Amino acid sequence: MKKTNYNLILKAIFPIGVLLFFILLSELRTEGNFGGLIGGFKVLFFLIAGAGIFLFTLIKNIGRIRKGKNIKESKIVLTVLVISTLIGVSSFWFPYDFFDKEPEFIATDVIGNKLTLADGSYMLKTREIEWTTIRRGKYQINSDTIKLDIDKERYLAKRAIKYLIQDENLIPIYSDGIETDSTGFLKIIRKIKN
Repeated sequence: MKKTNYNLILKAIFPIGVLLFFILLSELRTEGNFGGLIGGFKVLFFLIAGAGIFLFTLIKNIGRIRKGKNIKESKIVLTVLVISTLIGVSSFWFPYDFFDKEPEFIATDVIGNKLTLADGSYMLKTREIEWTTIRRGKYQINSDTIKLDIDKERYLAKRAIKYLIQDENLIPIYSDGIETDSTGFLKIIRKIKN
């Protein structure tokens, strides 16, 4: 009985594993900057590199199987290739809030900005022209004001440190004043039950 050539398997699986690692590292993040032109280039790079590695590995191992050489090793490599491809491709549709608990409080606006509160933590998703940014951290509620532990506010991105709760609206309070344009208000969808 012929011994399994583990060296051949490792050499074939290494580029697959490296690419899968970087895809998962990039796509399974649940905070930071997302989308935009950079995100498009990143997906295009992963698509080209992934298709190249997939086709090269597929053709090489099918050729080995047809020649009757290293059949067992080629089957192992092809199995890993198919599983890695499925994991890598499905990670592009991984929801950013997959690990979040059911929020106690939700406020959104028409642009797609969203603030959720759950168990003393917040998730603030803000959309800009070119990006979607997600920030997470702790919050405090003082009577009618929500204070987030954000280090920098951004007026154009509608990312404030404080928000005033007024009826069904969440109004951003910036360091230079309160938001007066009602299009900048977040509409409260679910309130915290006291």
